Amino acid sequence: MHIDSRIRGGNFFALALAVVAWLAGGARGEVDVVSWGARTYDQGDLRERNSQIAAGNAHSVALKNDGSVVAWGRNTEGQCNVPAGLAGVTQIAAGGYHTAALKNDGSVVAWGYNYYGQCTVPAGLAGVKQVAAGASHTVALKNDGSVVAWG
Repeated sequence: MHIDSRIRGGNFFALALAVVAWLAGGARGEVDVVSWGARTYDQGDLRERNSQIAAGNAHSVALKNDGSVVAWGRNTEGQCNVPAGLAGVTQIAAGGYHTAALKNDGSVVAWGYNYYGQCTVPAGLAGVKQVAAGASHTVALKNDGSVVAWG
């Protein structure tokens, strides 16, 4: 499957297109995103089978099998600026204009629009097993069943 989209504003259509593409071919490693918004990627960047994909208001992120993350789309708030050296990611979540990543050590990293503190991970947060992101907040489910929310 080949996607060559030039979505500039981002909206439900961006989410729907990303999810359809992932469901149609991502599980078999057949999704190639050539360009999306203002960024262009070599087809090899996403040729590997993605283990997860998520879409925010105007950006999308993909978690690759090697634990690395790639992002594309409208980058007005830095939501596509994956932190340098980010590795060991097991799950991603895309909020309105921010992104959160759960690492294999149970820690959380977030980046992008932080006006409401949605990217300011609470100090000492550990033992996380799942993350989710809303328009202006981020939520973590911990191994003990407790939930921590910020933003």
